Amino acid sequence: MRYTFTLLFSLFVAFVSQAQNVFTLGPMLHYNIGKNIPNKLSYGLEAAYWNLDNVPVGFDLGLEFQKGAKRVYLEGQVGAVLAGLAAGPVLEKKNDEPMHVGWQTNIWANYFVGANLRWRRINKQSIFAPGIYAKYPFLGSGLNNGSDGDTDWDDLFD
Repeated sequence: MRYTFTLLFSLFVAFVSQAQNVFTLGPMLHYNIGKNIPNKLSYGLEAAYWNLDNVPVGFDLGLEFQKGAKRVYLEGQVGAVLAGLAAGPVLEKKNDEPMHVGWQTNIWANYFVGANLRWRRINKQSIFAPGIYAKYPFLGSGLNNGSDGDTDWDDLFD
């Protein structure tokens, strides 16, 4: 699991090191609902990078913990000011089972606190996981943090 996390984190850093604009970091809480499995609460931590130069696109990397399972995911995302969508691979390791690779998608709405609807498919099992989260933005080198005539993340801190 440590090797997989290191690989995904390295890929994330490689993608975002070219044009750093905004990073966000925060906790997440989801209620996982599936057919023929017990519904369970999961919690996690997600870091995201946003390139806000033209179309707001980014990547997120998350760690998610649930009783009996751990997940790592990396998603590409696109969004407007308050809403967007994301999709990408997810790795899941359940107790006494081999690691499985799956796919998940999200739609979300937020400012600094938000809600999302997540759909995940791993090992032929479909999960719906509505959730809530909070994100704190860290400014990167791509923003001038001044009055530049447009409205974007740097205007939040003027």
